[in-house]
Amino acid sequence: MLDPNILETTYEKCLKCNACVASCPVSGVTLDFGGPKHLGPELKRLVDNQQIIDDKRIEFCTLCGNCDMSCPENVHVSTLTAYAKAIHTEKSGFSFRDFVLSNAELVGKMASAFAPVTNMAMKMKPIRKMMEKMMGIPEDRQFPNYQFKNFNRVYKNKTSGSKRKVAYFVGCYATYNAPEVAGSFVKVMEYNGIEVAIPRQKCCGIPMLANGRMNRAQKNASDNIESLLAYTRRGYDVVATCTSCSLALKKEYLSINGTDEARELAAHVYDADEYLRMLKEEGELNVNLAPMKDRAGYHAPCHMRAQGMGNPAMDMLELIPEYDVQDLGAGCCGQCGTFGFKKEKYDVSMKLGRTMAESVKDLGADYTVTECGMCKNQLDQLTDKAVKHPIQILAESYERAKRAI
Repeated sequence: MLDPNILETTYEKCLKCNACVASCPVSGVTLDFGGPKHLGPELKRLVDNQQIIDDKRIEFCTLCGNCDMSCPENVHVSTLTAYAKAIHTEKSGFSFRDFVLSNAELVGKMASAFAPVTNMAMKMKPIRKMMEKMMGIPEDRQFPNYQFKNFNRVYKNKTSGSKRKVAYFVGCYATYNAPEVAGSFVKVMEYNGIEVAIPRQKCCGIPMLANGRMNRAQKNASDNIESLLAYTRRGYDVVATCTSCSLALKKEYLSINGTDEARELAAHVYDADEYLRMLKEEGELNVNLAPMKDRAGYHAPCHMRAQGMGNPAMDMLELIPEYDVQDLGAGCCGQCGTFGFKKEKYDVSMKLGRTMAESVKDLGADYTVTECGMCKNQLDQLTDKAVKHPIQILAESYERAKRAI
């Protein structure tokens, strides 16, 4: 039985001001969700004063973190809703679909092993119809492709004896769906003379939290903390190219693990662009970037904004000479990790994505840039523009500069 008493008591500071509701993307498009205030601090008050309460509406929480950023009293609303999700799952159980969606690492390993067949099957209408009928995964939802030559197959640890050393938390998406992103990150580090090691790692746990599987997320958190601390204690910085992964390592582990080790690890974790920005501020960044005359629209993932670190991707891309990048300012993309793969959430997902799609169309840029693989998935479905990771753009600029020598 999940013990709700392990949750911190910041809910007592809630002023009932509705700032979290106003910032909640889901509350803005449907009344099916009770809102972060009611299903976060309000529900926690009831739980503490009466008994465990299961509210099915919590299924509509995406754990985007916008509520945390908007709260004037620094109430950890998304943590409260994560525990409410866990209570709901504990009381009601979870479907086979939600089991599959919460196991991104397992699915990635299996799907990439048979990548050509997997990708072809996921595009066949009869199979998609069957998946909707049997699993509740909407037939119209586009899936990301899986790569047979995933990052684990192509990368080998290298030792360079450099001053700075990075332990790269690759994440499920860059490992199994977009190894080109992981490869670009390694190249950018090499252009900056930084050693890259790939620690033993498991899924960050965000998909598990989103599906109420708190115990599994806690197990992954404990394993990752142990593995990554073995590197940070030897002078490595932990860097992730996925904003959901960096959010988990920096913030979520503090809530679901809460140990001194979790706090120790969080102090050494960086988003990739945040890390490069730090190098720039400390005068250590290789700024030999070749001009690029591209015009790009930037989409900020919710999990990037939830880290409260400004906009490091824009800061880095603006260093490239002649590169024109503009923030789309479109809010939540609507994919929301596993949320958009659920039949009963699909219409909400599409409604949320309209503003983003319209912003991309209105800007008319050459392509869109975002750090989040799931945001990319939604962009691929709703727009006709290619989508790239900021690290890919930086790697290309470095490579052009090298060729020009």
